[in-house]
Amino acid sequence: MKSCKARLGGSLTVAPHAPVRTFLIADIRGYTRFTEEYGDEASARLSGKFSDLVRESVQVRAGTLIEIRGDEALAVFDSARQAIRAAMDLQKQFAEETDADSDLPLRVGIGIDSGEAIALEDGSFRGAALNVAARLCALAHGGEVIVSQGTSHLAGRLPGIRYIDRGRAHLKGIADPIRIIRVAPEEEQQNNPWILMFFGGPKRLGWRVGLGVALIAAATAAAVVYLTGENQGERGSAATGTQTESVAAAPLADVAALIPGSLRKTCVQQPVPDIGAVETAVCVPATGDTRFTPDRWQVSTYPNGAAVKNAYATELRRQRIARDQGKCSSVSWGGEGPWAHGPRKPGGRRLCYFDGNDAIIVWTHERLGQPTHRDILAIAREGGSDHARLVGWWAVAHHLIGKVE
Repeated sequence: MKSCKARLGGSLTVAPHAPVRTFLIADIRGYTRFTEEYGDEASARLSGKFSDLVRESVQVRAGTLIEIRGDEALAVFDSARQAIRAAMDLQKQFAEETDADSDLPLRVGIGIDSGEAIALEDGSFRGAALNVAARLCALAHGGEVIVSQGTSHLAGRLPGIRYIDRGRAHLKGIADPIRIIRVAPEEEQQNNPWILMFFGGPKRLGWRVGLGVALIAAATAAAVVYLTGENQGERGSAATGTQTESVAAAPLADVAALIPGSLRKTCVQQPVPDIGAVETAVCVPATGDTRFTPDRWQVSTYPNGAAVKNAYATELRRQRIARDQGKCSSVSWGGEGPWAHGPRKPGGRRLCYFDGNDAIIVWTHERLGQPTHRDILAIAREGGSDHARLVGWWAVAHHLIGKVE
């Protein structure tokens, strides 16, 4: 699986002072699988539409398109504000084009970082900001814009846009941890209350953990991140307008209490819960752990059964999977239906699908009048389309996750 890459090259031109520039990297999610399923002609149309939209938006926002190659684009801006505006313009256009022609879906992740960079003779650039932008791009879900805190500080407050703190991260090849910020339209939570999975969507991500913090590793080693529970109580920065996605508190058990002790040791509470959720915990395999667990999974608690059913229904619509169709088994992957703890012991519902090269399963564990259960939605991801391993883990884990010990 490939990942977003900052393409650098050329002979180095030494400059006494390198100006601060902002780099934007955009990448189509699921492009490889789309090509395999629909052929070169369809993928050429998809990449052509992507190229046209990127060229136009970058030009309108006074940026320079450095390179565009199939499913990936790299642009540079003199203004962090203009780069963020261009990214938001693009995501809006990608969504509109996908709605207009679902046969050419433009699910694109965008990463942005700012910093000093040296221009090379061949028109490319060299600088740490390109590397960071590439890694943020690799983390971005289709439809998301992820920026560094430095870029959000440079841009400051932007009308119609809010910054959502996703916690600190340690990116591979970058010495110091950075704070990850998701950029979203102000009206998103009111008009689009669907779950924005921090991990979900990118076809290129795998996940690992180490030393008590969550370590996120791209399958091609393009990005490695350590999630921490640091500053979980933060609710924003007056300087940048940073916000966290908040929900009304509910009298629920701590999300950690809903994860069995045998699985809990690698789980950390996500600084920002998924939209509509009260709390979200993220879990990945421990370094050296020989037992099978997914590359990455998470659990979100909801204030009531209606809220978790709404979150699940929205995810079902987003994946365009019909209810009570298909199977989620070691031999067949792609469908939706109920699951039960046993005869006359309902548990919830589940859906499974491929996202690029990754196998995904989403399920609810509903209270259903049982005092030892809670209303949750859980999601697990296994890289390399290894759905057989994923369903093997889920077959046991989904009976355990969601019950209060």
